[in-house]
Amino acid sequence: MSKRIRTASKIAFALYALVMLWLLFGQRFGWDAETPYLVQLKEHYNFIPFKTIMLFVRLTENSTSHYWIRHAIINLLGNVVMFVPLGLLPIIFEKLKSVFKYLSVVALIIIVIEAVQLFTLLGSMDIDDFLLNIVGALIGYLLFRLADKHVIF
Repeated sequence: MSKRIRTASKIAFALYALVMLWLLFGQRFGWDAETPYLVQLKEHYNFIPFKTIMLFVRLTENSTSHYWIRHAIINLLGNVVMFVPLGLLPIIFEKLKSVFKYLSVVALIIIVIEAVQLFTLLGSMDIDDFLLNIVGALIGYLLFRLADKHVIF
């Protein structure tokens, strides 16, 4: 892989990381000073797999509100699409070309993001977000491998 491609990938990834930090943490407000932290903490997590996904799927099927349908689609697809660019990681870090190593690093990144969102109350910790983010990152990895096989890089 050329040095120019690797440099462009690093720049693209740095820009992506900045946008992600803003999307995940920069545009949200923290906790409400009137409500105890532990009470708010309990409202900001979901450890039941597919609970949120199924809620949003049902919303798209049963709701007549365009707002809620749009919200559900943006949430589901957004959690996948936002993590596709992590497919650049194997270009930047050649040790991550193995799918196992790549997914291990990506899972750790997502767990850290979810934990920060939970404990800062700048978002919520949702196991379904984790699952959808992993799917997006895996799509990104597969796109990278496909492009690498066809010597696009």
